[in-house]
Amino acid sequence: MSKEARDKLKELFELFKSKPSLLIFIHPDPDSIASAVALRRILLRRSSRVVIAHDEAIKRLQNKAMVRLLKIRMTSIKDIKINDFDLLAVLDGQWNHFPELSNQKVDICIDHHPVEVKHPYKFTDIRPDFGATSSILYEYLAADQIKISRTLATALCYGIKTDTDNFTRGFHRFDAVAFGGLLPTADYYLLRSIDQVEVTLKDLGQFRLALDRIRVKGRKAFVHLDHVPESDILVMIADLLIRVHEIEAVMVSGFCSDRLTIIFRNRNPRKHIGLLVNRAFEPPGTAGGHRYAARAEIPIKCLPKKLQRDCPYGEVVEWIRAKLVQARSKSSPRRSRGPAPCVPLTPESNHRHN
Repeated sequence: MSKEARDKLKELFELFKSKPSLLIFIHPDPDSIASAVALRRILLRRSSRVVIAHDEAIKRLQNKAMVRLLKIRMTSIKDIKINDFDLLAVLDGQWNHFPELSNQKVDICIDHHPVEVKHPYKFTDIRPDFGATSSILYEYLAADQIKISRTLATALCYGIKTDTDNFTRGFHRFDAVAFGGLLPTADYYLLRSIDQVEVTLKDLGQFRLALDRIRVKGRKAFVHLDHVPESDILVMIADLLIRVHEIEAVMVSGFCSDRLTIIFRNRNPRKHIGLLVNRAFEPPGTAGGHRYAARAEIPIKCLPKKLQRDCPYGEVVEWIRAKLVQARSKSSPRRSRGPAPCVPLTPESNHRHN
């Protein structure tokens, strides 16, 4: 491993000379969960107590399967007191991404998203050029010469493959190095079992509705599903539609809780959907993503009045299309030969698996 990794690890260990207790706070997606388990392993003998807490319930079926099959121990932030711990860490996200931490000082931040708001961390390692925080933690494990268990290797592999979308969107060379180093130890059958858990019988009705409502203009597909119980169904439908040969861009929307959630997918490498969505919907919503995948969430109260109550689904689609056209007309084409930057969602939706 590099001298930089060893130096970072030495800097981190300086905070644990007196064996303080540590709370690791995450949003429970695969990369965050795997990174938290890895950090807990690294600090196992250096901290008096390490607890992983998540900010909301685990809803996505694959994430539930990951936690269950790998027997990962976590707790809800609602069930503990932050002030009971000596140190507070956030992984795969930053202080400003968690409303629960607005009045808290965060001591440790390890992340792969761009820095938006400065915070007086005692230790920080933020690498926006990396595709996954799990890759950073793998570097720490290797630098500390820790033998990685089959369970931990499986978790980190899944975190990397999920956040890089199987190495099809913004990733660093070291993401591939980390994945290659972990794969021989990981449990292939567990990885496959986690990946295969995607839909419930109840979800199939939403897929049928989406196919009935799909509108295709050129090589773009638009779908609006009215009210959905969870936004993950929008993600799954968008991921299905982008695989259709004749389609290169997808937008799937639905009202979930108190907001309109819109999922975007793109296969045209000359277009950066994350930048476009960010310009189109933020403010008043939170919006952003990568070149090939993006997400927008707009509070219902911020929508035009005609969309705040039940209306024909076509009107929602046309409003979204108009916002995208308006944003495109205001921006000049962006040319880039390097990896596409990530435009984070802020604050609450930044690091969700879009």
